Amino acid sequence: MRKTALSSLVFALLLGAPLANATIESESFENIKDVRALQQQAPQLLSSGLPSEQQFAQLKQAGVDVVINLMPDSNKDAHPDERKLVTQAGMEYVYIPVDWQNPKVEDVEAFFTAMDQHKGKNVLVHCLANYRASAFAYLYQLKQGQKPEIEKTMAPWNGELSNYPKWQELLVDVSQKYGF
Repeated sequence: MRKTALSSLVFALLLGAPLANATIESESFENIKDVRALQQQAPQLLSSGLPSEQQFAQLKQAGVDVVINLMPDSNKDAHPDERKLVTQAGMEYVYIPVDWQNPKVEDVEAFFTAMDQHKGKNVLVHCLANYRASAFAYLYQLKQGQKPEIEKTMAPWNGELSNYPKWQELLVDVSQKYGF
């Protein structure tokens, strides 16, 4: 009896293992490519601009488990109740409002914490136009020991990071704090 229970547990764990590290496949990515400024940053990490209300259901169908919103609710383009849209679509919702004019190291650290809490899940991080989101995705990949190309990862910036000194400062401050 004990051997059977142990075998069943091992079998269940083996069956569940692929689900624990599911990735967003390229065919699923094709179904959501109309999401504003969408980028696949890593197998389990997407960044984008603001999805439409209808696109949240498409994101869920494509395999997204968690949506991290970096855009303050006070933004005139924000959805009135994004949390409800996301949870009704069957995904988890994390809200980390990042002030475009004054991004803080603490904002990035809150993002790192959220990513660590959702390890093994497919995550979409978004803001309005994928500027904040791609910058945070870049820093997270560095924290994970990866070597992303800044031009590719932060493509929505169109090489204009130098026009945003607060964001340059944030990248430097986080990189120095974490030794990237």
